[in-house]
Parts: sequence; structure tokens; C-alpha cells
Amino acid sequence: MATLKQLRLRARLSYEALGRLAKVTGKTVKRAEQGLPVQEVKAVAIVEALGEALGQKLTVEDVENLHIYQGPR
Repeated sequence: MATLKQLRLRARLSYEALGRLAKVTGKTVKRAEQGLPVQEVKAVAIVEALGEALGQKLTVEDVENLHIYQGPR
């Protein structure tokens, strides 16, 4: 299992470039890499865009230290 940062660097993408592919901000990508919680829909978008860039199928479960914001219950 690899971290989001390791995968992003392997794909040779900046925060902003991955954000554009995932249709989120570069700041959101950076927050996710830092282990801060991100909304599930955004986490999925980032991981799927990264998988496409790497030519492989990735899910959020494949990424180490990716925290999903659960929100108030």
C-alpha cells in the first residue's frame, strides 16, 4: 500500500494538476496528503483520477493514511 503523495509523485503530478484531473482544488489534494479529513466524494475523485493517470484501478482502500470526513451524525 502506498500513500497519496507517493502515488502522486509516481504519476509525476503536482497538487494542482491532480486537483484539475479530479475536479477538486490543489489545496484539497494537499490536505488529503497531509492526513487531514476530506469529504468522501472528493477523496474518491482524487483516487480515481490518480488511478487513471497511473493506468491502474485504485480505490480509497488502496491508499494509506487517507482520512474520510464522516460529518456529524
